[in-house]
Amino acid sequence: MTQNPSSPAAARTDAFCDTPNGRIHYMAQGEGPPLLLLHSNGCSLYEFATVMDGLAEHHRCIAWDMPGHGDSDNPRGHQSIADYAEAAFAFMDALGLQKAHVCGVSVGGFIAIEMAVVAPARVLGVVIAEATLRSADEWAGQWLRIETSFALPTQTHEVVAPRFRALSADLLTRWNIDRNKAGGSRMVDVMWAIRQYAAFEQLRQLNASSVPALVLIGAQGLVIAGRARYEEMLPRAAIHVVEHAGHFPMVDDPQAFVDAVHKAVVAAQAI
Repeated sequence: MTQNPSSPAAARTDAFCDTPNGRIHYMAQGEGPPLLLLHSNGCSLYEFATVMDGLAEHHRCIAWDMPGHGDSDNPRGHQSIADYAEAAFAFMDALGLQKAHVCGVSVGGFIAIEMAVVAPARVLGVVIAEATLRSADEWAGQWLRIETSFALPTQTHEVVAPRFRALSADLLTRWNIDRNKAGGSRMVDVMWAIRQYAAFEQLRQLNASSVPALVLIGAQGLVIAGRARYEEMLPRAAIHVVEHAGHFPMVDDPQAFVDAVHKAVVAAQAI
């Protein structure tokens, strides 16, 4: 493990660890129940920069750069959601974590679902944030838009601004840094991984498991229109809507995100 001593936040570890999937970059902060934070496609662990301090008041927060993103090594060939889940467990192993709560955003949400289904004994609870459920026909009908969005990494303020409550110059710079680090081919491959993932079936299996689940939705995000699908596939899960937030609730309303995730962890710990 290589640690950066100039970490910008007090008591925050900025480090790398070696796994069978290559070197993984991560940040960790806080003490308490371990909470693994999985970012969205084309982003990085910096997606959680505004919520790490708040979450770390009660939890040991660990945010990774998923393989092929941020400063983690790039995997070879296509990676499925199952592959990313396996990489997340290998990452946990490298850190000596037998169990953890898992909070994932967008593709991170699907990875969290897969982790809970394949190894429920290792997942204390899941928070599924803004993970959009689409039918095969919806995927086909929207694919050109999706491909265009992810194949070209650099985006303008006009393109990105509608996705956030308030897009600052610094946030746009970080957005484009992370998307260029990942690259168009890897981001499109991630979208194929989500498209080919049996999300509806895996949600049914998650519902039949003992793993507590929270579905976190931005009121102006991509998932709100499909809320009924989560209610159907995952009826025992709590659903929390963050008002005035879109696809990135941790950025649009950090405190609401921290409160919802902390409440979910506390509820899971009580079971």
